[in-house]
Amino acid sequence: MVDASLAYEILMYLNSFYFGLLAFVELGVFIYKLVKLGKRYSLIPTTLIWDVGYLFGTTLLETIRIYLGRKSSLSKHGWQVIVSVILTFPCMAGIWYLIYFQEVSIQLEIILCALELMLQFTEIVYATIFTITACRPRTYT
Repeated sequence: MVDASLAYEILMYLNSFYFGLLAFVELGVFIYKLVKLGKRYSLIPTTLIWDVGYLFGTTLLETIRIYLGRKSSLSKHGWQVIVSVILTFPCMAGIWYLIYFQEVSIQLEIILCALELMLQFTEIVYATIFTITACRPRTYT
């Protein structure tokens, strides 16, 4: 049997670095789009504001989610994992926006965001297993 707590902790640790890389690359991609596609963004100035707003909102939620997930897995508290899993869904929606609903998406964004979605889905699976094992009553013999 796999230790769900250890697997969840490894996934959260990996995601903390991967999401930092993703946010940094996305910021660079927004700058690239602004420079190369400035005319298209100047027609709709709110497009860039929405894209950057979704990125910063997702980054904030993801940071809180990763903090709670790593803290809960180390302290064996199930409620923090549940909050972390609940926060995963808005984070996934933010990543989903970056893939499908942006005015202009480049292939690099799509690939990196798809990897992030797969990582988040795997975290949900292991967080569910960890929550079930952490919240069941303990029997001492």
